[in-house]
Amino acid sequence: MKKVYSVRSIREREKSLIESGISEDELIEKASDLLAEEVEKIQGQRVCIFVGGGNNGSDALSLAMKLKNKKVTVCTVGEKRNEHNSKRLEKAKSEGIEIINYRDADLSRADVVVDGIFGIGLSREVSGEAREAIENINACSAYKIAIDLPSGLDGDGGFALGECVRADLTLTFFGIKQGLLVGEGRNYSGEVRVMEMGYDLPEPTALITEREDVVLPKRKIATHKGTYGNVKIIAGSPTMIGASLLAHESALSALRSGCGYATLCVPNSLISVYQGRIKEELLCIMPDIVGKIAYNEPVLDDIMRNASSIVIGMGLGKNEDLIRIISYLAQNFDKTLVIDGDGLNALASNFDAIKGHKAKLILTPHVGEFRRLVGENTTLTTERVRQFAQEIKGVVAMKSATTIISDGEKIYLNLTGTPAMAKAGSGDVLAGKIGAFSATAEPLIATLRGCYCFGKAGERACKKRGEYSVIASDIISEI
Repeated sequence: MKKVYSVRSIREREKSLIESGISEDELIEKASDLLAEEVEKIQGQRVCIFVGGGNNGSDALSLAMKLKNKKVTVCTVGEKRNEHNSKRLEKAKSEGIEIINYRDADLSRADVVVDGIFGIGLSREVSGEAREAIENINACSAYKIAIDLPSGLDGDGGFALGECVRADLTLTFFGIKQGLLVGEGRNYSGEVRVMEMGYDLPEPTALITEREDVVLPKRKIATHKGTYGNVKIIAGSPTMIGASLLAHESALSALRSGCGYATLCVPNSLISVYQGRIKEELLCIMPDIVGKIAYNEPVLDDIMRNASSIVIGMGLGKNEDLIRIISYLAQNFDKTLVIDGDGLNALASNFDAIKGHKAKLILTPHVGEFRRLVGENTTLTTERVRQFAQEIKGVVAMKSATTIISDGEKIYLNLTGTPAMAKAGSGDVLAGKIGAFSATAEPLIATLRGCYCFGKAGERACKKRGEYSVIASDIISEI
């Protein structure tokens, strides 16, 4: 797994290196050597380097003096400069490098623009000259490279502090800062490349799931359907027929993901809707009141009896009995319970319903559902996801462009997927996958596998259908 770091941990490591006798000048020169090696590879001769007044600007100035095969223009932003920066600016002038104010730069002629305005220390909203400079960078058509972090991006939360550089490539030092990957960070960071500085690093804040981390075990020859479990999916209401039918996709997803059986548990009044569609899945009829599933302990006991995992929430709508059903399953089921969709909405109103749960819990909220669970005004951080998983004593996967996964101890980031998957039913496909993997693996492993493989299937579907045309069933066909 690749390692991801918080701004605080990187700053503390830089401080410890300086205290051990490595000077800031040494760090700047080492960083600029790595930058120069990468920038020299980029096509195009005319390079405009935007330079702020801090150490990020110092890296940029040293870079300017090391680009021997490029025509370099340094564009200064702001008047205040620290000693390392001022020293390099004077040296660049003495070496005959063109140095101008950013307002005088003709970016229409630039092949490459390098952003060295702000580093990881920015915590206030961008304003004044810096904001204007960033707007100019974003307006030009040149290839844009950000040093360490796109200027204007919060290094932990991945949100823009006002205006933010939209980079094509970010060359980041020591390790990947989590703000490059979470929130809207991926909209600004472009391709991210780590410049290895050669120093030991602290414990990572999070880990990126990679292919080798989610390899499925090879099946033994002498096995049968029961070996791979029976996933029960509780879904459907007449007021949400579309979502109810998408629950069928969740069951198919579970089967495609390896479970031996997938049983769709639906209201009695919807039986005719499903009868013409069900082929591979099994069907369980649940009692309902005006089409909405009703709390019935004997029926729930029967559902739990031979279930390897249970998925609940898709298309259930607003239902007063739903929180009672979730509570009963959580308190009495001894395997994995995956809660999605309307199940999460019901849970948001009454967390006491799952306190002291017996079941192994997995919650799969998208960003909006997560806010409802933890509070609308909560800042969405990787640490908040970890805390919430710890609070519920389960696994949480907060779905977004980068899905944040935690078991309350460690934090994992899933980067697979594509904007093409932003369609109704995609979440149902994921819930079904996680349910299938939960039949034979512990909740955290099942969630990591489910999110990674779901994203990869979506990427394959996107290659065939394009970003606009993918639907949930296309993702299933690529599992």
